[in-house]
Amino acid sequence: MKTNDFHSLFFGIILLSLSLGHSQNILTNGDFSLTTDIISNYNGPPPANVWLTWQGTNVDAKASVVNQQLHYQIINSGNQTYEVQLLQAGFSLVAGHSYKLSFDVKADSDRTFGVFLGENGGNWTSLIGSNNYQQNATAEWSNISVEFDVFTVFPDHKLSFEFGTINTNVYLDNVTLIDLGVGKKANSSYSKSLNKKINIPAFRPDPAPEKAFINSYKESTITVYPTIVRKIDTTTWSKVLSEVFVQNLKRDENLNLRLSENTLDPGEIMGKSQFQFFMYDMVRLGNEIKMKKKNTDYCVIPVILLEPERQGTLFVFGIHIFILDNEGENVFSFLLNSHHELFNEAKLYAYNPNEKNMEALKQRCLEVAARAFELMVE
Repeated sequence: MKTNDFHSLFFGIILLSLSLGHSQNILTNGDFSLTTDIISNYNGPPPANVWLTWQGTNVDAKASVVNQQLHYQIINSGNQTYEVQLLQAGFSLVAGHSYKLSFDVKADSDRTFGVFLGENGGNWTSLIGSNNYQQNATAEWSNISVEFDVFTVFPDHKLSFEFGTINTNVYLDNVTLIDLGVGKKANSSYSKSLNKKINIPAFRPDPAPEKAFINSYKESTITVYPTIVRKIDTTTWSKVLSEVFVQNLKRDENLNLRLSENTLDPGEIMGKSQFQFFMYDMVRLGNEIKMKKKNTDYCVIPVILLEPERQGTLFVFGIHIFILDNEGENVFSFLLNSHHELFNEAKLYAYNPNEKNMEALKQRCLEVAARAFELMVE
């Protein structure tokens, strides 16, 4: 063998090894070729890296492997989708990576079913997004693929196919979960949601000057104040986050945006609901703006509200974007929360976050807020 040929072969093997490292199936026995046994209704934590079933009390169903395909016979499917599950737990994921879940499915007749991939236990946080939960099966084999970004990881993860509420048999094959690597821009629900039309991107009270703002904001001077990050007992400010928000707003339009060094203090959180928090803060921030008499047409104050950590997971409770005139009056303020598709698909949570994770989480908040603004003024 020639030296050059040897080198070519050597590097080819290295490249192939690197490729296979990312393309191997993270799940065990995804083609159902290794066993015909499916463990049913286990007690305690689920055994790792094997296929299992979990079923509700009144469910009558049985999973088996026939000709290297999963057959789930469903006679009585219960009252909730999650009451009939085929699942696998115990696999590891890497924060900052993108992944692709793929599987073949068919049913005896057309039906829907659920797919969950995310935190096993705790808050049962979905990593693939709620919009990817409901899927469809027909009498013919079809392949379903979901690409998603993992912003945070949990101590234990679970994939489950959930067939409750419909008494129709289902068949699965070729279930794979592939690591697409770092920096791969997944065709995720989050990426797609930021580039599509959404009927209700956020909630906005209907102020009288709304049309005047929409007709004038492109030619107006807009001052963006440091972002306010609020917890129950603490408030912090960040000019860096507002710089991110300005960059997001300027992505598609050359707006006349200025960054202010001055912080605005909304005081303590007051009220019993997010809307009350929003309205109280609007009044107090508006009063500060009125007192400052800033030479600008409009003022923007981004606010991020964080929940207390729940079992190690930090969730964003809501996002407020206050858009006021130079007298402190509302012209186009809005809020986002878990009722809004943009908010949900951004996966605004982090498990045991460090400083880097926290900053990335807050930046995603402002990316979503900027997109909501764009959708509403359109």
